[in-house]
Amino acid sequence: MKKRIISALLALIILVPLIFIGGIWFKVGLCILSLFAIKEVLDIKKELPIFIKVVSYMLILLLVLFDMSMIIKILITIFIYYILLVFFDRDKYNVETSTYLMSFSILLIMIFSYTYVIRKTDLNILIYLLLITILTDTFAYIFGKMFGKHKLIEKISPNKTIEGSISGTIFGTLIPSIFYIYMVDPGQSLIFIISLTFILSIIGQLGDLVFSDIKRYYKIKDFSNIMPGHGGILDRLDSIIFVIVGYIIIINFI
Repeated sequence: MKKRIISALLALIILVPLIFIGGIWFKVGLCILSLFAIKEVLDIKKELPIFIKVVSYMLILLLVLFDMSMIIKILITIFIYYILLVFFDRDKYNVETSTYLMSFSILLIMIFSYTYVIRKTDLNILIYLLLITILTDTFAYIFGKMFGKHKLIEKISPNKTIEGSISGTIFGTLIPSIFYIYMVDPGQSLIFIISLTFILSIIGQLGDLVFSDIKRYYKIKDFSNIMPGHGGILDRLDSIIFVIVGYIIIINFI
């Protein structure tokens, strides 16, 4: 627990100033995080050719750094990973590995690019989305430890409970909703904001479960140990990835 708290405090000391400063420094921070994240993805496939790893690092760095249409970023990623199939034997780089790298790269490019766009548009919206993730995770953990008796989906994540999930959803909905009404758009319908926040809180928990299932499939406990007590970058981003992507999808359909 002590390592977990110290790691969290160090992360906050680094990330919070960058979030509030914004601009190029925030983008640089996102680029660095993206490199750590793709390293965790690459480390799972230990026998990858060095050239594939270099391409993966360069691809995510450039596509997070430079502003362009998201559809173009996705098309570039698909194009490059498929083209590389021609140059390597199947035992070194095949369709399964290409699809694995492609899907993770697209997801990471989306999350880091959209995070920058949201921060550039409105700092308070980014804080709102972070609050949903942090409060949902925190209260699910606390109340799950205190009162959890019924497993949520034991085969994927044996420590998560229904009681923890419900508690996390309640606090992860109410507090961010209040923040949104006061800090983002006081004129917005309270029912709409509560509904949106409730859905995003659920989506964040689903993201956590998806990444837990991925770790179980590859038989790893954490994506890395860069944050003692927390695991890797992907272990910390699992919920926020789904919350931000879910938010982008929802606001483009309303």
